[in-house]
Amino acid sequence: MKILAFPVRRPANTWEEPVYRALLENLDALYSTARRLTGRADLAEDLVQDTASKALQAIPTLKDDRNLRAWLFRILVNSLRDFLRREPDGPLIEPDTLTAAAVSRAAAHDVRAAVDGLSPCARAVIILIEVQGFTISEAASMLQIPPGTVASRLARARTELRDRLAVYDCRPRQSEGQE
Repeated sequence: MKILAFPVRRPANTWEEPVYRALLENLDALYSTARRLTGRADLAEDLVQDTASKALQAIPTLKDDRNLRAWLFRILVNSLRDFLRREPDGPLIEPDTLTAAAVSRAAAHDVRAAVDGLSPCARAVIILIEVQGFTISEAASMLQIPPGTVASRLARARTELRDRLAVYDCRPRQSEGQE
């Protein structure tokens, strides 16, 4: 006979510890993402504060703690959306928002400029998937768009970044007649 495991229902107040732990473990990543998306340290701090506040207020309604990290980033993205609705003309990216420790300062500047040049939607997809390591379906859930839309935006953003950074491509180029 096979024993089936059923999810254990916890009283609402026992979700506090996992939420606090997830918040503490992800504060730097939340701030880094907010900073990259907005380009402003002060706004990033406000968004992380707002995210933490909303997460703590939502503890009584939490039904599952399996993916608290994605839940926190979704709250962050929604907080940014709320901000942009109130102040749509605010700056989203400054030149010093993306660091690249493995490359020279000049290359890092070019990478920042290339990411800065992306549309806000493409930038959000690149940051969530390429920088923060979320899956396409997790990013789709956070951005509240279909996974296919995320995948196509990611492909277009990667192509645009590849084109913008083509000067760093070290592979030999084939001439038109060669295959």
